[in-house]
Amino acid sequence: MTTWLLHRSELTPDQLRVVEMPPDENRLVLGPPGSGKTHILVHRAAHLAATYNVQPARYRAFVFTNVIREYIRSGFEFLGLPDETVSTLDFWTTAIYEKYFSRRLPRTERRKSIDFPKIRRDVLSVIRTRKEQRNTLDFVLVDEGQDLGPETYEILSLAARHVTVFVDPHQKIFEDGADESFIREKLGMSANQVSLLAAYRNAPYVAHLASHFIADDAKRAQYLAQVQVEQKVRERPLLFIASTYERELDRLAEIVRQRQVLNERIGIIVPTNRLLHGIASGLEERGVLVEKAIKKEEGGKVQVVCDFGNLVPKIATFFMAKGLTFDSVLLPRLTEKAYQWTKRAQRGRMLFVGIARATQWVYLSTVGGLGFEEIAVLREAAAQGHLTIQEEGGTGDTWRARDDEPRGQKDGRTPADTDDDEFSVL
Repeated sequence: MTTWLLHRSELTPDQLRVVEMPPDENRLVLGPPGSGKTHILVHRAAHLAATYNVQPARYRAFVFTNVIREYIRSGFEFLGLPDETVSTLDFWTTAIYEKYFSRRLPRTERRKSIDFPKIRRDVLSVIRTRKEQRNTLDFVLVDEGQDLGPETYEILSLAARHVTVFVDPHQKIFEDGADESFIREKLGMSANQVSLLAAYRNAPYVAHLASHFIADDAKRAQYLAQVQVEQKVRERPLLFIASTYERELDRLAEIVRQRQVLNERIGIIVPTNRLLHGIASGLEERGVLVEKAIKKEEGGKVQVVCDFGNLVPKIATFFMAKGLTFDSVLLPRLTEKAYQWTKRAQRGRMLFVGIARATQWVYLSTVGGLGFEEIAVLREAAAQGHLTIQEEGGTGDTWRARDDEPRGQKDGRTPADTDDDEFSVL
């Protein structure tokens, strides 16, 4: 079995320090993309369970989506931790709701999807009023804590004896996610927090491109200063501007094949589920098979039809890709129509999250004349030597599989049509 999980001996001293922190108080762990938060979470679960003899029924790792649940589950399996100890918070609260209210779950008026916010509110009322639901968990680890709502932390403050929350404010997608001060207040944390100061995932070329989507100058500089990954190959990110949708898919298929020759973990990230299926079908027509990182419900259970233990390219939405890591990330269909349902600020955060999934290389593509407003940001990145742009039929840079040092660098540093989808991250 292949695994993305680092061996414990490969963790840095700072990462290992977080793994071994005693559960004598709740902890907030801040870290940029690639600082090892997910690796630390998995190893910390194993460490706390073994050191304090905590049985599987008494601890949980709560994750953002069922896709990242499957990803982290593979790490848990590698360390011999039971499957049931990692889940989404909504899966766990739904079990409590069914016990105290009804197996018939509440539905929203719009589209009749499960009303998870109501379930969380009702479960919170149960935990507040029923002592048997207090401190049922000896410890809880929370991944992507910046995108979980305030009621999450009220629930955890009552249900768990110890909570470790992993947070990266730069990767916050949802506006209603709890901020750091609220998390600390609800979990009774001191002002002290643990900060992972180095980013070990994004190579410099990737980090410089991602930094163009951090609006605050000080935060951008701080993020870049934390990058400590070696650039294995001098290969700038590439933006391909195709003449048609078909040509965009042709080039995407070509890129996937080239990265597969390098035995890379490849992630294709798109904004909606509908586009996910369309791109996957288009690639299949061109002889390229990918696994869809999506969830489906069978027999009343949510399943993820994706195996993170192999090197088959994965395709996911931005929301499902949070927390995942790939050698190369491909971001196709950067058109206004594909992103018209998003707000401008949200787009920037989404693109930062998508680009920051990559360790070594990023490929982006759009169709000429249909690009969205953020193409201007990408052109600025190109002007600063952080991106190569190839425009089909144009006079821009010619793409090469192994690009040279960006021009002007002297110091050796790196610089299908879709409608709006309703998505559920849980």
